[in-house]
Amino acid sequence: MKRLYNYLTIAVMLTAAVFSFTSCDDDDADQAYDMNGIWQGTIQGNYYEDRYHSNGYDTEIQFVQEGVFSHGGYGMEIDYPHDHRLPISQVRFDWTVRNGKIYLDYEDGYRVIIRDYELYSAGRSTHFRGYFDDYHTGGQLASFDLIKISDETDLSYAKKHQADFSAVELADAVEK
Repeated sequence: MKRLYNYLTIAVMLTAAVFSFTSCDDDDADQAYDMNGIWQGTIQGNYYEDRYHSNGYDTEIQFVQEGVFSHGGYGMEIDYPHDHRLPISQVRFDWTVRNGKIYLDYEDGYRVIIRDYELYSAGRSTHFRGYFDDYHTGGQLASFDLIKISDETDLSYAKKHQADFSAVELADAVEK
């Protein structure tokens, strides 16, 4: 009887260990699922090359999760000055959630980490706010405050915006 009790105790402990090791993975997949969609709002930044300006700007960020249980996917960020209609930048990125942080690898070479973020509801809206940190130095680059405007899961929405302006219009917007 004692031997059976020992086997059952070991089996319970092993089961608990398996669930404790997979719980972070499950949390990361859940957070990735929550990110899926289109977010709009503002970014207020410290200076970082040509991306995060201290006077801030409006942004539209689309996260597309690659599979329901995936920890990440791909997306697009389109940034607009507060006083202009035309975008000042548009860049695709890959993203993943690891240990409660979101890692963004932009196609233009920038790498950032989203940390200390929160997803919360206010009325009928889902909000997403937090901080962008430099991947290499860990220094804070910007803060952001976004509202989810759509649960779209493909880039067709962003592609519509891309068709609305030409490369010449984009260059003119950057010069202003």
